[in-house]
Amino acid sequence: MTYKWIGKKVNRIDAPGKVSGEAKYMTDISFPDMYWGKIVRAEVAHARIIEIDVSAVEAYPGVRCVVTAKDVPGVNGYGMAIYDQPVFAQEKIRFYGEPIAGIVAETKAIAEEAAKQIRVTYEELPVVHDMLQAMKDDAVPVHEEGNVLFHRHFVNGDVAASFEEADLIVEEEYQTSTQTPSYLELEGGVGIYENGQLTMYCASQHPDMDRKQLCDILALPKEKIRVVGYPVGGAFGGKVDLTVQAQIGVMAYKARGKVKVINSREESFSSCWKRHAMHIRMKTAVRKDGTLLANQVTFIADTGAYAGLGEPVVNLSLEHACGAYRVPNVILDAYAIYTNNSISSAMRGFGVPQANFAMESQMELIARKLDMDPLDLRLLNGIKTGDKAILGHTLRLAMGTIDTLEKITEVPLWADKEQFKCTDNKWKRRGVGIATSIQGAGLGRGLKDDAQADIRLLEDGRFNLCVGTPDLGQGNLTAFVQIAAEQLGCDVACLNVLCADTQCTPDSGATVASRTVYGVGNAIVSAVDTFKGRAIELAAEVCQTDSDRIHIGPAGLIVGDKSYSYCEIADMATKQGISLDSRGTFSFPEADIEIEGAIGLPHLLYSAVSHVALVEVDVLTGEVDVLEVACIPDTGRVINLQGLEAQVEGGTVMGMGYATMENTILKDGKVITDNFNTYLIPTALDCPKIDTYPVEVLEKSGPFEAKGIGECVGNSITSAVINGIYDAVGARITSLPADMERVLEAMEKDSEGGESCE
Repeated sequence: MTYKWIGKKVNRIDAPGKVSGEAKYMTDISFPDMYWGKIVRAEVAHARIIEIDVSAVEAYPGVRCVVTAKDVPGVNGYGMAIYDQPVFAQEKIRFYGEPIAGIVAETKAIAEEAAKQIRVTYEELPVVHDMLQAMKDDAVPVHEEGNVLFHRHFVNGDVAASFEEADLIVEEEYQTSTQTPSYLELEGGVGIYENGQLTMYCASQHPDMDRKQLCDILALPKEKIRVVGYPVGGAFGGKVDLTVQAQIGVMAYKARGKVKVINSREESFSSCWKRHAMHIRMKTAVRKDGTLLANQVTFIADTGAYAGLGEPVVNLSLEHACGAYRVPNVILDAYAIYTNNSISSAMRGFGVPQANFAMESQMELIARKLDMDPLDLRLLNGIKTGDKAILGHTLRLAMGTIDTLEKITEVPLWADKEQFKCTDNKWKRRGVGIATSIQGAGLGRGLKDDAQADIRLLEDGRFNLCVGTPDLGQGNLTAFVQIAAEQLGCDVACLNVLCADTQCTPDSGATVASRTVYGVGNAIVSAVDTFKGRAIELAAEVCQTDSDRIHIGPAGLIVGDKSYSYCEIADMATKQGISLDSRGTFSFPEADIEIEGAIGLPHLLYSAVSHVALVEVDVLTGEVDVLEVACIPDTGRVINLQGLEAQVEGGTVMGMGYATMENTILKDGKVITDNFNTYLIPTALDCPKIDTYPVEVLEKSGPFEAKGIGECVGNSITSAVINGIYDAVGARITSLPADMERVLEAMEKDSEGGESCE
């Protein structure tokens, strides 16, 4: 079928405002008579609070008020899963940088100077910084209930028999780093409390969930709180839960006015949600022909001082413990552990990149030990539509793993890999690595995962498309407009978008879990279809004709041999006193089984991506350069090729950084890599040539047979880079990142002397 807008490179609808600077991010907003707020943060990682003395601050010239835990009018706690994180610490400090108090002052400078006057008396406690030590019975408790936030155990099949039957058993331990989302826009915003109502301007991945938590914190009803959460200067999962909204809300509430807060970059690194560091043990049983028989896996995740989304993150690691492969027998354990380290929660991939790194490393070891082509091994075991996944559910929706793997054979980087590996520098060796990944899309079974969208016809014949999920920079608003325009049969220029404002947009769910194009896209289709039905009924009544004689045209309705523009339809509705405003709702489909007690498991819809990476290793220094990458995503129908390529490039670079350089280093609980001079991320100079080869495995349940891809494009690149290092120098990296020291150490330990073409 030929589409007018679907699959086309439609320009980003938000690009002009962002390029010109006209668009205002939440931290750009200012108001007359606005106060500045400063969050006073703990300078120890673990301590009991004896006293917080704010008397000197209250008397400080220019200070409007000081807030502490006693000023929180409602619940002094928040968290999407568990309300275990205080708005302001009350009895105990659990991580370096935890909010203790808030200062509201006439200027930013006064607030910062006044903050130095607060005196906190602590009883310091031992810092719990090692997640493995934290699991022991005699460990110092971070929380009174103990340090094991969560443990899940799952068994499927007969693992013991499989290990007896196996021709090969590969056993290894892996360690992943704590990755910081490093978004451009720091945490911040403006809270306005006037006439008993709070308006919060703050970057958010789910404004409606923010509002729910703020209602509990401020003891206000829903109708008294408005959250405006768009535009967002990057998030990557780090803004799905509250960042500074709770503190700003309490400060504005006590000040009875407008309060602005922006974290410094150092505050952000200390206090932002991060990717979980994980310790992974994996033992894999294989037949000599390469068939995977069993996998025994243990995930131990450092969730830091508070729960965040630690439980669902390790749940997802467990679900993806065997990667994109059929493994009939598994024993799986997953733990989320409290420590006094910086807090971890959602980040792009949500526990899957860690699992993928371990499983794809195993696959490379298996291929090497069996003297088998690594692509052939993956093709032999790749999971397909109709297969049983490791949790026992049937994959009845489109699964494109094999399609992405088969496409690798057509990619020059793989087909001509021996030529690409040649170099005339005897100190540098090149390798080509591959990896594949799947990613569950949506929130999973047992979690309410609905999306809503509204279509409103305006007097001038244009439309307002209203969605509650914010665009985080990935371009989903442009995709939404394409979907709506295609379904309406109108031009994309006929649509305005209202986004992420609880006052005027419906709850479309969070911008997380690769759910927006599929979930919100389906809601948009539903809203448009409802609108079209109402418009046709109206025209049939006004024109006194049968509705089956009325059709949707490019710019309105066609009634017999006469056309009515959407402007005329709007006039008809006004004269008849009828509203054509229409809402569409969509609920994610669920898997055919549930895992008892495991909210969010399993998923039914999955994305799939394969990566090929050409890397170069300096054998003298251990430095790794990623020279070229091919990404093969299974997107279902491509809605916007330009948007897909941008997602691929962004996810690839982020996953490449995770593989080679990104590492949040802590000392006694304090983040010491607290700015970009110490926490390294890839820059434009580090970016390789990236080619995108989409594979459209159409998903019938999706809008125009599309599905999401935003997370999965960042998963397998990490493993492909690590496998490329293995191909180049024979050194197996088991701890991320593969920085120079680790590469040199691995080469000294087990290098097989990779060859370079000279």
